[in-house]
Amino acid sequence: MGFETIYNHKPLVKESANARVNLIGEHTDYTGGYVMPTLLGFENTIELARNDEKKFIVFSEHFNEKKIFNDFTKSINNDWSDYIKGCFFVFFNEYKNIKLEHFKICISSNIPLERGISSSSALCVSTLKALNTYFNTQIEKKHLAKLAKKVEHDYIGVSGGIMDQMVSSIGIHGKAFFLNCLNLEYELIDFPSDWKFCLIDSEVQRNLRSSSYNDRFSQLKLAEKELNVEYLGGVELSKFNSDKISSPTVVKRARHVVTENNRVKEAKECLLKDNIYQFGKLMIESHNSYSKDFEASTYDVDEIVKKSIKCGALGARLTGGGFGGFTVSLIEKNKFSDWYKKINKYYPQEKIFEV
Repeated sequence: MGFETIYNHKPLVKESANARVNLIGEHTDYTGGYVMPTLLGFENTIELARNDEKKFIVFSEHFNEKKIFNDFTKSINNDWSDYIKGCFFVFFNEYKNIKLEHFKICISSNIPLERGISSSSALCVSTLKALNTYFNTQIEKKHLAKLAKKVEHDYIGVSGGIMDQMVSSIGIHGKAFFLNCLNLEYELIDFPSDWKFCLIDSEVQRNLRSSSYNDRFSQLKLAEKELNVEYLGGVELSKFNSDKISSPTVVKRARHVVTENNRVKEAKECLLKDNIYQFGKLMIESHNSYSKDFEASTYDVDEIVKKSIKCGALGARLTGGGFGGFTVSLIEKNKFSDWYKKINKYYPQEKIFEV
């Protein structure tokens, strides 16, 4: 449809940001640990122009809906337009010397929503990129990611880290984005050329605000308090003293994070040393930990992982915040056709996406 169709004139700015798949490292971001996502081809695009009518008009192609607002007050029903309001609120709060202007906006996206591949962060990053371009604020990419996190964490109210915003802002297609979430140091690492990743949609939709995501966040923060550490990401596996944690459930949550951090660091070495077979094993270990200790998987998702491995994937796991969404599988390129034919017997073509 596009901006010009909706508003009958061309936009002044057009910016995009991509979704991501996290290859390994779940719930290690806000606990000061390590993650390894990579960008997907799915993207969110923002087109905007100034609106002299002194109001904000936002049209979403996905929802086929137009919203009009005059301030940045959050809705009472968690509306999709809150993400746009949040971006404006954070941007103008950060740059108080910039005179407020009103805009017409069109949002287009081919990112599947509520599937654990960070459609919301792509929306926030692309919106902030558009404002950065319009006002020529020259925001550094890492700082733009920090602003996008403020939108989701402070304005929307989703507890989480900065992984999604960082990779959406800085990541490069075809490279693993290894990130230290505590100091935001990162490395872009090449994948071995004879392997590829593939997503399978579990069709289990998830909404982080109504799921158990925030509960897990609270449990991990309790573990940090009882272990007397600022971040679980700094706890070595050999020094993880579960006896200090009062709840058996919280022990399991913390154990997932501590072991997951080890796996992410090892996965990085696997890529650097071209040890892709061990990388696949780490993916499987990661999923088992995510499913059993963190209890963030479902029966349907576990079945996808099992079937993918049975069909020839070297590794497979649930990706994203948990409680549904996509799985990601690692497949040798010269065996991909065989894997695809086998997995296609269980899941239709429209649910399988090559990375």
